[in-house]
Amino acid sequence: MPYRTRRRVLNHFPMSEDIDLLAHGHGWPISYSQEKDFERGKGVEVNWEVSERLTLGYLESHIANVCCVVAVGQDSEEAERFITDVEAKLPNRVIDVAEILLGIQDDSDPRKLAKSLVQAGFGAPIAFDEQFFKAFEEASTTHPIHNVRSIAIASMAYIEWPEFMPVLRTIESTEPNETVRARATLVLRAYEAAEN
Repeated sequence: MPYRTRRRVLNHFPMSEDIDLLAHGHGWPISYSQEKDFERGKGVEVNWEVSERLTLGYLESHIANVCCVVAVGQDSEEAERFITDVEAKLPNRVIDVAEILLGIQDDSDPRKLAKSLVQAGFGAPIAFDEQFFKAFEEASTTHPIHNVRSIAIASMAYIEWPEFMPVLRTIESTEPNETVRARATLVLRAYEAAEN
């Protein structure tokens, strides 16, 4: 199974042209490009073939105007070295993990929190992190605005931590808003399918 690095969230939107210029400069051809429908919000996914064993990916979501880059490869060390090199070629463009975490811990502005949740969905650590988990659990279960709860749940789909499954099951059975419950069911089914 291919290895995926942590996605690097970018602080400018969109950046597809910038990443394409970087790829073109290195002679990496586009191997995949498609517009996505992220549940009523448009998005874009583009992959460049760096080698037979390594791909550079770009993903953007127009729900919160967030984009990121990621490396996928056969060798974890090679993929990590490569994404670190790409990050160095994008000076002052990558949001660090600590800043992403701070964004989801501040619930004073629901719009900012919603955008931060999408950023965190893209850029959370690959391994389980208790602080990220708690922030998502709170936003998805106790935030007073149902749209924020829904965005928190949708963003869990990108994180892929099985620890979210009990949270999603609880939401599925106790959430008062039908749309939010349906979103939890959708994400939970995706988690269950990934386990099989």
